[in-house]
Amino acid sequence: MRRIVLSAGLMLSLTGCGSNSQPSEPSAGIPLSINNPSSSAPSDVAKSPAQDGASLSGSEATRELHAEAVKQLIQKASAAVTARKNSIAIESLSQAIGIQPDDANLFRMRADVYVLQGEMANARADFSTAVRLNPKNADLYNFRGYFLMSQGLMAEANQDFETAVSLNPQMAAAWNNKGLVALAQNDHKSALLDFTKAIEVDSTYVDGWNNRGFARMKLEQYEDALADVKQAIQLDDKYPTAWNNCGLICLKMEKFDEAEKAFTRLIELEPMDSRWLSHRYAALTKLGRFEDAQKDAQQVEWLTELNELSRDAAANARKPEAWIRRAQHLMNGQQYGAAIQDYTRAILVSPGNCLALAGRAEAWMKTGDMKKAMADSEEALVSNGGQDTLLGRNAYSVRGDVWFAMENYDQAIEDFEAARRFDDRVAEAYELRAAMLQEAGETANAQADRAKAREIRDALAGQLKPETQEAAVPFPDEQ
Repeated sequence: MRRIVLSAGLMLSLTGCGSNSQPSEPSAGIPLSINNPSSSAPSDVAKSPAQDGASLSGSEATRELHAEAVKQLIQKASAAVTARKNSIAIESLSQAIGIQPDDANLFRMRADVYVLQGEMANARADFSTAVRLNPKNADLYNFRGYFLMSQGLMAEANQDFETAVSLNPQMAAAWNNKGLVALAQNDHKSALLDFTKAIEVDSTYVDGWNNRGFARMKLEQYEDALADVKQAIQLDDKYPTAWNNCGLICLKMEKFDEAEKAFTRLIELEPMDSRWLSHRYAALTKLGRFEDAQKDAQQVEWLTELNELSRDAAANARKPEAWIRRAQHLMNGQQYGAAIQDYTRAILVSPGNCLALAGRAEAWMKTGDMKKAMADSEEALVSNGGQDTLLGRNAYSVRGDVWFAMENYDQAIEDFEAARRFDDRVAEAYELRAAMLQEAGETANAQADRAKAREIRDALAGQLKPETQEAAVPFPDEQ
C-alpha cells in the first residue's frame, strides 16, 4: 500500500507529510492482479447424474478459458498504461469485466485507470461497484478511501478507512491513511494515535514512522519527532520526505548544521525540486554561509525558469522552438541528458531542424559521445544546405568543438574559421596545433599559429582596433 500512502501526501498539500513530494509516474495497480486473475465464472449448465462427469469437465475448461482471456486482457491493459494509452487500458479492462462481471478487482483496476484519465465520476462508480461486489474486503475500502481523500471528501474517506481497519485491524496502510485525514483536518492528536497504531501493527512501516514524526513536529514534540523521522530514514535512507522532515525539525530545534546535512541529502535524491534548495538556503543563512546560500538562491531561480519553460513546452508541444528553449536552459544547468531529450522532441516535430541538431550535437559532446555529436553536427550542416547563415556558422562552430575534443586541431580550426569564430577556444586550438607542428619540426608554421593565437587573445583583451576584431558566433534563438 506504499503507493496510496505516498500519493495521499500530495493531495493533502502538506509539506513534510508522509508522502514523496515528487511522486513517480502513477500506477494503475494492474500488475498486482496479473498473476492472480479471478477464475470464478459461474456455470449455467444443469447437470444430470449421468452427465455429471462430462459437464464438470466442460465447466472447468470454460473457467480456464475465461481466466486466460482475462489474464491476457489485464496484461494488455498494463502495457497500455505504461505507454500512457489509458483509453486502450479502459477498453481492455471493460472486456475483462464483460467476461467476469463479478470480479471486484477488475472494477478496482479500471477505477485506477479512470483516475489516470481524469474521469473521476467513472472512477468513483467503479470503486463503489468493487466494494459492493466484495463488501468484506478491507483493501477495497482502503482504495476507495484514498480516492475520496484525493477528491477532498474527508468525512467519506475517513468512514472507508474506519471500515477497512474494522475488517482488518492489522492493515497498517489504512491506519496511516486515517491519520492523513486527521492531519488534513489539523487534528494532530488523532493523527498521532492513528500513526502509532500503524507502527504497532507493522514496526517496519516507514510511512508510519515518518508521518508520526510530522504529527509530533506539529505538536511541538521535537525530540520525539526527530527520533521518529530518523527511524524512518534508518528503514529507508532514500525516502525524500523523511529527510525533509528531519531538516525541518532540526531547524525548529536550531540544529542548523544537522538541518543543512539533511537538506543536502534530500537535494541529492531530488535535485530538481526547488523547495529543498529553499529549505537549505534557510539553514545556510542561519549558519552564516551566505556565499553558499546565494548559490542555492540562484539555483532556485534557474528551476523556476525551467518550470515556466516546461509549461510553455507542454502548451506548445508541436512547436520546436518551445523544446529548443527548454533544452538550451537545461544545457545552461548542465542537465545534458534532459537537454538531449528536448532537442530530440524538437527534431521529431521538425525533422532536419538545424538549430536542434546542432544543440543536440553539443549536448552529446558534453556527455562524451563524440560519434553522435559528430553525426548530429554534420546533419545540421547538411540541413542548412551550405548557406552562410547564423545557423550554418553555429553548426560549423559546434562541429569545430567536436573536432577540438577529438584533438583534431586542423579540422577544428577549419570549422572555427568557417564559423567566423574567434575566442579562447580558437586561440587554444592554434596554440595546441603550434605545439604539434613544433614537435614535428615545422617551426615556421608553428610560429604562424602562435602569432595567430596571440592576435586572438590580444583582440579579446581589447588591445586591437574594434574593426579588426571578430566575435564568437552567438547561439541563435530561432531558425
